[in-house]
Amino acid sequence: MRWLILIIGLAAYAQQTSPATYDTSRKIKLQGAVTRVEWTYPRAYIFIDVKDVRGKVVNWAVDLGDLESLDGWTPGATPIGSVVNVEGFPAHEGKRVLRQSITASNGRRLFQGPGGVSRGIPHGLPSGTQPPRWPDGHVRLGPEPGKRGYWGNASASALAENSRARVPMSKDGLLMNLADADKVAPFLPWAKSVYEYRQRTLLKDDPALRCLPAGGPRQFQTENGFQFIEQPELGRILVLLGGGDRNWRVIYTDGRPLAQGEDLVLTYYGTSVGHWENKDTLVVDSVGFNERFWMAAGGLPHTEALKLTERFTRPDYYTLKYEVAVNDPRTYSRPWTGGWTLQWIADQDPPEYFCEDNAESTFVR
Repeated sequence: MRWLILIIGLAAYAQQTSPATYDTSRKIKLQGAVTRVEWTYPRAYIFIDVKDVRGKVVNWAVDLGDLESLDGWTPGATPIGSVVNVEGFPAHEGKRVLRQSITASNGRRLFQGPGGVSRGIPHGLPSGTQPPRWPDGHVRLGPEPGKRGYWGNASASALAENSRARVPMSKDGLLMNLADADKVAPFLPWAKSVYEYRQRTLLKDDPALRCLPAGGPRQFQTENGFQFIEQPELGRILVLLGGGDRNWRVIYTDGRPLAQGEDLVLTYYGTSVGHWENKDTLVVDSVGFNERFWMAAGGLPHTEALKLTERFTRPDYYTLKYEVAVNDPRTYSRPWTGGWTLQWIADQDPPEYFCEDNAESTFVR
């Protein structure tokens, strides 16, 4: 059947494709005529007829990616019947490719791949501009009064220990060499076995694919970013997460102690208390995590004993430095740290969308 597209595993987290769908270690090139355009928020697809080596026409699905990253491109850019050249990452199964670039038959570029356009920094403003501050002097992590903005474009898509050598992995946290597992974190034997199993099975059991929240450090690496809403008069900071169904997290800054024992209610985001260090860094301690999520892309395990200490520093207007210390004595042989930076997306709010289990099957068949 011409429209049969094989989809692997479960539907995508937040209606996005599974991290295991595409082989980002290789690229392919295709040429064909556009047969169909699907423009369904938050992702878009085009379908093209491609001749294989035997001359047989096969229909391919081209995953254009998140609509928020298409930078003004419209469905009319590839009318039905037009011939396009596609370069991108092939799916592990099925006739499907995640585009990196698309050009018309005359060579005119229609798409630059993900990451090809840096958004959020207005022209003429240097990256070193001083960050905004509250009247008491501590740095603002959210937008200034009357303005909009949020944090996104994380510099890393997975979590690994800072003190180890750089570990080659895909943007979805899949190791290029499974033998590098020991370089990711100081696993206890059972945790290493679980991590390696998740890697070997291409992350097919990722709870995020079933629309469960991305707790722990992973919440700061989702495609749709996040926003801080600081409420000093209420002694709290809200973290509004773009990577899920209007998920939010509360960080208490009213001086309360960290909950312990029977006071803990195990959740995806834990119970968090924070304080300011030298008015430049928000330090947050969190406990009370359940075990129903993966705390980072790639399948890092944890238990209910997990404690996270996060540090948020805004060294300039457009940069947020995120550092996290992981302490879970049931999973790791010692505490360890990792981190990345994020970019300020100015004059916008986090894109809104809802995770709908198996949504892709409604329009890709």
